[in-house]
Amino acid sequence: MEIISVNNDNYNIVLNFLVSIASIKDIDEEVVKKASIIKNNDDIIGVLSYEKFGYVALIRYFVFKKVVSEEIINDLLDEIIKKAKREDIKILVTLVVKQEIIDVFKNLGFKVIEKQSMFLDEVCLLDTKFKDSIVLKYDI
Repeated sequence: MEIISVNNDNYNIVLNFLVSIASIKDIDEEVVKKASIIKNNDDIIGVLSYEKFGYVALIRYFVFKKVVSEEIINDLLDEIIKKAKREDIKILVTLVVKQEIIDVFKNLGFKVIEKQSMFLDEVCLLDTKFKDSIVLKYDI
């Protein structure tokens, strides 16, 4: 398995991978361009990407087609952190509902923060459709 960044050569393959995921309704092509992927031969196993908001980035695509080791997920996050640093991003945040995904992010070093400190388009998270999400933060 290898971790590589999305580029012109693999962009359409990554886009097709994301389209095949039933839970993803809309795909932001700019966010896809920031992704890093786990690849096994010619198969994409997972994708991790973010959307930048000033010095904060929101994890947007954290998708895996099969179980991968914690070590591989750590390596994937490390690759994203390198990209984020080049863009002067200081904080990664994610919004999660399922406990098993919360646990994955906690194992990666993310910490739970209060929802009232999170705003989307100048609206407190508590007043959005994401009010039931847990907010986790990672300081770069």
